[in-house]
Order: sequence, then structure tokens, then C-alpha cells
Amino acid sequence: MRILVAITNYGTKNIEYAKRIIQEYRSMPFKVDIFVLSEAPKDYGSDISVLVGLPTKDPWSLPFGHKRLFAENIESYDLFIYTEDDMLIRKDNILAFLKASETIGSNFLPGFVQYELYPNGKKSYLQAHGPFHWIPDSVKRFGEYTFAEFSNAHSACYILTQAQLRKALASGGFLVAPHSGRYDLLCSASTDPYIQCGFTRVICLSHLQEFELHHLPNAYLNRTGLISNNSAGLHEDGYKLQIAALLEILDQKRSHEELFTTQKPLATLAWDKSYYELCRNDIVRLIPSYAKEILSVGVSWGATESYLLENDKRVVAIPLDSVIGRLAEERGIRVLPPDFGQAFELLIGSRFDAIVVSDVLQHIPNPVEILEKLGSLLRAHGVIVGSIPNLNFSRRLCGRLRAKSNRWAELRGEFNNIGLNLTNSLMLKRWLKASNLYPLEVRYEAYNSFPLIPKFVASHLSEKLVASNIVFVANRRHDE
Repeated sequence: MRILVAITNYGTKNIEYAKRIIQEYRSMPFKVDIFVLSEAPKDYGSDISVLVGLPTKDPWSLPFGHKRLFAENIESYDLFIYTEDDMLIRKDNILAFLKASETIGSNFLPGFVQYELYPNGKKSYLQAHGPFHWIPDSVKRFGEYTFAEFSNAHSACYILTQAQLRKALASGGFLVAPHSGRYDLLCSASTDPYIQCGFTRVICLSHLQEFELHHLPNAYLNRTGLISNNSAGLHEDGYKLQIAALLEILDQKRSHEELFTTQKPLATLAWDKSYYELCRNDIVRLIPSYAKEILSVGVSWGATESYLLENDKRVVAIPLDSVIGRLAEERGIRVLPPDFGQAFELLIGSRFDAIVVSDVLQHIPNPVEILEKLGSLLRAHGVIVGSIPNLNFSRRLCGRLRAKSNRWAELRGEFNNIGLNLTNSLMLKRWLKASNLYPLEVRYEAYNSFPLIPKFVASHLSEKLVASNIVFVANRRHDE
């Protein structure tokens, strides 16, 4: 078997990792030709071809250089591997990919999952962060394989057989100019085969270890902030719980529903609900001290709800889905089905001192209807506490999201067109009024969200422009 490997290596930071993975390919019992894509000449040995040059003036476009290389050599190789310079692909990963590709059908493309290692040998799975999550109803069995889709297509590498590369080329989505969208330039180069070439990328749950790749730098352990206020990676214990939940879905022991869909064709991830958000202290501090019975709507992995439990609150949760909800269950939270209709049916007769609605309203097509039903679950003194992203037009146009979201449809759009409510304070107040709720407080959570503008300058800008979120407190209208 002849294999063509293309490794992106910009600068000198990852040279030692690049040498490590090159050595791994050299040790394989295959005929492997290695090409390194670089911005400058480098010496990795006489057997390594270093291709110098950028596809465009943007340094981040470097990874796209591998696509033409693959296309021009399609007749000469059986397998094509693209990888960033710090992802360790082993012989067993390649053999597992070939076997799965032969078994699960030509429409599916086996994907890989990145992990990093803690000092004790435990793993952290990098792709589980921000809005990225398992698609609950995607889990299937095909022969000896059980697989499911994960919404994060980025794994910093991919493998294609010659036949798969032909299909990718024929799709028109492979040989494209450097571009960014929901993924930046670096990531888009490795996700294009998965998301715009006619394949469905799947993770083989039944053979997971064979599709795990070590991200050698271990750079994200115990870190936050890949997307604001969320965990960067999921500990293997939580990852295993999610896989167990997927298998329960397959056996019809757990719901396959999602509370709402967060997968939209938008060019930014920052407007999406996070499945791994840290405790929302901005919301917690708005919950009255007297509140004991709390309903939380759109629960992710349960960090906020766990904090409330630890502070002697009784919490009921409506999760985003039953896979992420499994992590909330593990924290001791009572979890309802991830369906508004079923959840409201189970809550008949229940009353709460506080209802938490964190970054949910932008995702549902009927916020007034949901708010009205939630309001009916409040005790006389009860409140609804929540947040929405600040998506007023001036911030979308001038804020940091403008650079990530240049399409006009994302600056002006209706829910039916873009699957998102472009939320702002006026819209929120209209929703509350129409839901027979009275806003006690609606305010901006202002901080410097312009990375290129000094904080002392940003502090003098309008809150509407720099605030990332709007938080609110509302109760039942007094004139009922």
C-alpha cells in the first residue's frame, strides 16, 4: 500500500512534534511518501519533501496547499493522509480506518477523535467543547460497528482512500479556495472532506480506541476559553457516560430528541448555546435567596445546576438532549425528557421559586409560547432568570463577531431563514410582555469583547456595542 502524507508545519514551535510524527510514519510497514507544507525551507531529512509557499497572503491558508497535492497524485497512491504537525496517527489507526470504511458503506467516512493525556494517564477529549455535541438520533449499528455523529468535524487531520478522494473531488467541495466559516482557515482545511464533499462523518463507538489520536502538546488540559465561559475538553469519565447514553438510545432506553437544534449554517459559533458552559455566576447572583425550588431550562452538562444543588436548592432540569443530560444526572440533578411538550406534561401541578433560562430563547421559534408556559409554573413570588446573547444590529455590524460573520443573512435575518432569533433587549421586553411577564431587570453584561481594542477604550463605548450578553429577571405581571 502506497500512502501520501501531507503535514502542515508553520514556524518552529512544533518542530519537535513534527519530527515525532514523521518518525512514526517512517516506522510503518507501508510505502509512505511524506510532504511537509511550510512557509520557509526546513530540513527534516533527505526522504522528506518540503513544499514552501502559501496559497494566499494569509499565513493561516498554508494547510490548503495539500489539496492540490492530493489531486495531482491521485493515481499514484492508495491512501491520502492530511494532518497538522502535532497529531500522532499510528499504523493501527490506519488499519482501523480501512476496515471500517469497507464495512459501513461509501456514504460514511470514519472520523477521528483528539485526546490529551493528564499526568495520571487519563484522557481529555478536545472536540467536546462549546456548542459541539453528539447528535442523539444518529447512533446506528452496521455489522460489527456502532457509530454516531459528533457535531464537531474538526480533528486536525483526515484519511481518504483513493476512491474516497475521487468522490470528494467529484463533489466540487474539495478543490476550493482557502476559506473560513464556522471553522477558521486552519480547521476548514481538514474539515472540508467531512462537511462539503458528500460524506457523513461518523465516530465508531464500538471501536473507539482505534480512532483516538493523541494531540502531542497536551496544551488544553485544565483550560477554559476555546469559546467564552466553557470548558476546553471533556474528561474521559464524562465521555464514557455520553457513549453509554448513546448506546441506551440505540436500545430505545433513552430519548433521542433534542430540545432545539443548534446546528445552523452560520459562520460563527459564538451565538450558539454551549454544551459545556461553566457555572453561570451572572445568572446565579440574580436568583433570590429565598428560592428553594428551581427549574432550569436548556441544561447542558449541569455546572450551574450542580452549584445550586450544593447551595441547598432543589433543581429540576430540562436538558438540551439526553446525552449531555446524562452528565447532569451524574451530578445528582433530576432530569426530564429533552422535549418541551413531555416536560411540561410531567410538570403539571409543580410550582417553582425560580426558573433559569440560560441562552435558550435565541434558539426556539416560539419564545413567547414557552415563556408563557414557564410563567404558569411560577409561585406567586417566583421569578424567571435568564440570559440571551446581545445580537443587536450595531454589535453584529461593528463588534468582533462582524469579522467572523460577513454574510448579510447573518446580520439581518428571520428565524425561519437562519434558525436563530437575533436577540436584543427590545425583543426580549416584547416577548416578556406578550408572555404576561413583567421585567424586573434587563441589563447588559458588559466587558471588553473587542480583542483589538484596549480595555480603557472599550470602557467608553456603549454597552450595546461591547456587551456579549443580556441578563434579565422577570415575574408574573401584577395585574393578573
